[in-house]
Amino acid sequence: MVRQFTFLPGDRRDTGDDGRTVRYSHWGRYNTFYGLSFTTTLSTVLLLAQLNECRVTGQLFTLANRFPGSAALVVQLLAAFFGLLHLAVICKLINYALRLRLNKVSVSLDVLRTWVDMSIMRVDWDLPLRFFFPSVFVVLLSLVPAALWAGSMTPSVSRTVDSGMLLIPSYEDVSMIKEYPMMIGSSGPSLRTQKGFFTYSVGQQQSSQLLASAAQASSLGGGPHIHRKLDNTQFSYRGRSYGVGASIGLMDQGIRSNSQVAGYIYQEEGYLANVTCTYNATSNFTLSGPVNEWIYAASGNLPDSEEGPEYSNYIGHDGKAIVAMGVAYSDRSPRRYLAIAAGPAYSFLNTTQCEFDFTPTLFNVTVDVGNLNITVKPVRTMPDFNPQRNVTRTVVRQFELMSNDMTNLYVSLLGEAFNSSIAAYKMSETFNNRTFTEEEATLAGLTNSMVAMADDMLVAYASAQLMVGRMFTQQPAKVYVYALQFGQPSYIYAIFTLNLVIILAVVFEAVRTAAWSALGRFNYLDPRDLIVAASRGGGDIAAAADDIMERREGRRMKHIWLLSDPDGGNGSLIVNLRGDQDGHVKIEVGAGQCNRDAESAYPPDEKSMYVEHGAETERGPLTPKTPMKMKVGIFGSKQ
Repeated sequence: MVRQFTFLPGDRRDTGDDGRTVRYSHWGRYNTFYGLSFTTTLSTVLLLAQLNECRVTGQLFTLANRFPGSAALVVQLLAAFFGLLHLAVICKLINYALRLRLNKVSVSLDVLRTWVDMSIMRVDWDLPLRFFFPSVFVVLLSLVPAALWAGSMTPSVSRTVDSGMLLIPSYEDVSMIKEYPMMIGSSGPSLRTQKGFFTYSVGQQQSSQLLASAAQASSLGGGPHIHRKLDNTQFSYRGRSYGVGASIGLMDQGIRSNSQVAGYIYQEEGYLANVTCTYNATSNFTLSGPVNEWIYAASGNLPDSEEGPEYSNYIGHDGKAIVAMGVAYSDRSPRRYLAIAAGPAYSFLNTTQCEFDFTPTLFNVTVDVGNLNITVKPVRTMPDFNPQRNVTRTVVRQFELMSNDMTNLYVSLLGEAFNSSIAAYKMSETFNNRTFTEEEATLAGLTNSMVAMADDMLVAYASAQLMVGRMFTQQPAKVYVYALQFGQPSYIYAIFTLNLVIILAVVFEAVRTAAWSALGRFNYLDPRDLIVAASRGGGDIAAAADDIMERREGRRMKHIWLLSDPDGGNGSLIVNLRGDQDGHVKIEVGAGQCNRDAESAYPPDEKSMYVEHGAETERGPLTPKTPMKMKVGIFGSKQ
């Protein structure tokens, strides 16, 4: 039967039938290093996933978010396993290197204990400090691989890019976008659904929302103005809408049906409305009357009037609370101008005049589905998608209809909305410590209200095209979907680098040691090998240890061990490996160890640690007969 033997490589004999010479198999020597195939594969996959911004969606994302504790447990177990693979390779490299060195050097028992601790990543608390700190340092480093694996595999919520499609309004047919009489029963086509109320009579049937937009147009804070869409989708614009984004919440079901959608971006054509308001002291548009009981006339020419002056009637108790707006009535007019004639109650609005400029523009529309926010940014100008300008002329004309409809005997609702915007502008400028005149504040607040109302009217007509007229076209969108991102980039790069360094260390050691060809079967980590090799060494080791202990009896320590009991005294005993005549390894007392008599069995590096009570002057210094010049370091000393 095959017995366990340990041989020095130089003393090996050919394998015989007695089985005494036990050789390493390939698997027995290199099996630990094959674990690097798993760590290399995973670290490479993580690195490629990071470089290519790969993300995980679907069921795995849902499970990770529903059971975060379980996900963390799985990550910790995997990190511990892959960290163990790295640690096993590192320990094997240390073990092989020190076993090869043990064939060439003498070591003290403390050094041998340190080697054991470094090979199995263990802290031995009663090592001398010069050995304790290196072993603790190695043990602390052993915690790094698992920690890096955890950082490189921990899932976090990220986003990935997908594609989608939504429906946006089409303006190929604008026959329903026109001015409808401000009379009961004469309004344009309308539709009411759970998503809101949609109509082509925007100035008449959506006047309440437009008034709210006018009143809130001047933001009180330093951030962008946030205002709701004119429907029940709960989405809000951050900043200006520019008249686009009507499809959001209405015709994007194909995108938002995915519960993991974070948002999307698409492009839409629209009009960038620029409004410039000034005072025109020579304005021809004025109030007169009463022309009949409680009836006042607002009439006069505008810069773009065609086919004669504009004329409309307003109701009022005495004309003081009237805010009349004049917009060219003729279809031949470009309808770019709006003039205001106001009574004494709103005298700050009297003789103001606003010029509208609608520039066809391509916009980027960004939708945050989670926060229900819409952000619109102009990209570039483009050819007019509605050359007849039905849309813009109808929008400007709504101001005249609203001003007429929202004036009663005692107050103008439109004038109050403008007044709120002007007051908000004043508060904002005061808060920012900026000076302004009343005229500047009035024109700025009025301009903000006109812009806000024009944008919302454009959105209202676009919504009517979608929901009432069913006139739309498909538009692609870039969709951002919530996904899992495994690990942070810094940890992924770190674990890939660590894995590469370990591979290079294995290759370097394999080349340096000729694939560990000189490695013997003796392993100082195996207590079987230690016991067998020590027994072959005979009783010299035990006798030398007894001599050391006898010399220490009755002496007190000058040095104190850090975190454990004092060393028993034999840690400084120097030993080495020798092969016997049969090629078996044995442990024997080192050649440099002191003689075993009472005076020489005490190594000089240990003598200074003990002081005999009252013996310093009576017996003199403890000087060995054979001077000891060997000082064994952490890597041993040459035999």
